[in-house]
Amino acid sequence: MCGPRSQHPLVVVGYEPGDEHAVLEALAQARLRGGSVAVVAAAPLPDALLLRLRTAPVGLDLRLPPEGADVTEAVLDLAEREQAALLVVGLTRRGVDDLLGGRARLVVLDAPCPVLSVPEPASGSGCLPPADALTMGV
Repeated sequence: MCGPRSQHPLVVVGYEPGDEHAVLEALAQARLRGGSVAVVAAAPLPDALLLRLRTAPVGLDLRLPPEGADVTEAVLDLAEREQAALLVVGLTRRGVDDLLGGRARLVVLDAPCPVLSVPEPASGSGCLPPADALTMGV
């Protein structure tokens, strides 16, 4: 079962190159909830994104998945173990031919808590209007 285990709800997000928009949304959600954000990073975060995370007024837990582990499984395991309030998953426009890409689909189907899917911004738009995000609950 998922839900805040304390007064500081946890927002969990996975990061692979191209998921910067999802990490920024997870950060915004953690701020809104007065909680912290946990980033499971399968690759090094860009310096600008790392700086933004480290200077944000929320708690930060930056994790690497175990050697050889699947990022999706690491994100789901962390969310369940830490009773996350929300999982954030990024959707990219690269090769997605259905509503949700493979990793996002697995997260939505197996998540122990609500999932916020955040589409990649259109080229040149700079940001997403709030209506472009889709939340799916359990």
